[in-house]
Amino acid sequence: TSAKDSGRTGTWSVVYAPHMTTMAGLAGGTFRVQYDLRDDGTTTSHAQYNFPLFSLRGYLSVSGTYGSEDGEGVCRVDFDEAWVKQSASPNGLDHDSESRDEDQDEPYNSIADVPDSAVKEAIRTIGRALFIKEFSVFPVSFLDDDLIVFDFELLGTRICARKLQ
Repeated sequence: TSAKDSGRTGTWSVVYAPHMTTMAGLAGGTFRVQYDLRDDGTTTSHAQYNFPLFSLRGYLSVSGTYGSEDGEGVCRVDFDEAWVKQSASPNGLDHDSESRDEDQDEPYNSIADVPDSAVKEAIRTIGRALFIKEFSVFPVSFLDDDLIVFDFELLGTRICARKLQ
């Protein structure tokens, strides 16, 4: 079954991920994660983070491919790019300007949109090193047109996402 035929394409938002909630809570912050699944089997994910205690706010993004591992009950995600967009300040305002940067609260859409820098290359290198293919296979417990529940076996937990569009 192709991604297009299966109705899985669109924007999905993670609504339950206890490992992320725990990590964010320990650091006094939040994560919000969305996945964009496209007809051609490519995907981009943006994890919006906000950690006021550390004055960190922005997006951690990854892109790659997705599909079925077995044609039915196991999905696979292979990320091959990673990038970040840090907000100018924890509240998303640029204190050197009286106006708000309209793009401040939006992630870079792709790695190509990220300005060239040593930081860009370091994040790409770290992201590729941390991506372990053996941990990118997720058994699906439930799936319909608007909701998915899958197992994150590495951490022994489940993740739930709902389709936004």
